[in-house]
Amino acid sequence: MEDYQAILQVFDQHQSFALSTHINPDGDALGAELALYSFLKDLGKQVKIVNTDATPRIYQFLPFCDEILTPDAYQGDSPEILVVLDAGMLNRIGEDLSRTLIPIKATVNIDHHATADLFGDYNLVEVEAASTSEIIYRLIRQHGSPIGKERALCLYTGVMFDTGCFRYSNSTPAAHRVAADLIEEDISVDEVYRLVYETVPIGTVHLLGEVLKTIGIAPDGKIAWLCATQEMFRKTGTTREDVDGFINHIRSIDSVEVAILVSELEDGKSKASLRSKSFIDVGEIVAEFGGGGHQRAAGCEIEAPCDEAIAQLVESTQRRLSNPKSV
Repeated sequence: MEDYQAILQVFDQHQSFALSTHINPDGDALGAELALYSFLKDLGKQVKIVNTDATPRIYQFLPFCDEILTPDAYQGDSPEILVVLDAGMLNRIGEDLSRTLIPIKATVNIDHHATADLFGDYNLVEVEAASTSEIIYRLIRQHGSPIGKERALCLYTGVMFDTGCFRYSNSTPAAHRVAADLIEEDISVDEVYRLVYETVPIGTVHLLGEVLKTIGIAPDGKIAWLCATQEMFRKTGTTREDVDGFINHIRSIDSVEVAILVSELEDGKSKASLRSKSFIDVGEIVAEFGGGGHQRAAGCEIEAPCDEAIAQLVESTQRRLSNPKSV
């Protein structure tokens, strides 16, 4: 495992970089990626960001997000260094991209997931960090560079997202200290929250109504699930990214320990998000299906339609609920 100085030395010794993060990028993935992009540009480096999936609408206020390229738009020579952020596994940046975005010199893996593979030539994986954005914050501070308002906005968004607005158990004293330092850069925390969580089109509200109709609850009340179908997206003029946050409606049910939201993909597969409250490690559950994440928040893709995917996830969850110490 590398320390911060080892990663900074890699940055110092090379000139061209490509950055990427996991498919369906979230607030932490983008916040960390965009802040690192800005930092490397300030060091005079050649930097390109290449993501498989487009930036969700709610994060398009972030500085530098218009610099993000699609794989088709990426042109030029291979970078000396590939930096993968918040991905857990290399193929999480996208199967095709992981096979084509090959660096000349080395891959740097920066992550905080407990399930993370050490796939990089250099690995900076800190599982005690609340977010990958927190790691990038420390990296910039170790270098001695200023954070600045633009990078602070990116990093605060990442810390806010991965701590669930400082409601999750990973809201450590260190995470709060990082947030406080970022706020000192004169960012507007209420505006960040509003842009991410309180700026939704009417179609998203209609979609929520459709999705909540599918609620299912296990006989003991400890598991609840929802399903979002392609037909619902067509009916409401929305996309899968609009379900972000829906899972919290069933996680908040008093008896529920594990909440599951499964979205139907266009190719017939399913995308699942899981959340738990206190003692079930949903990261272990999704690992059975090739996914990853944290103890209380994780996700995966399953090659099955929604109803089958839900059945598989509920069965795996029930095994852990019946005997959590044995799995």
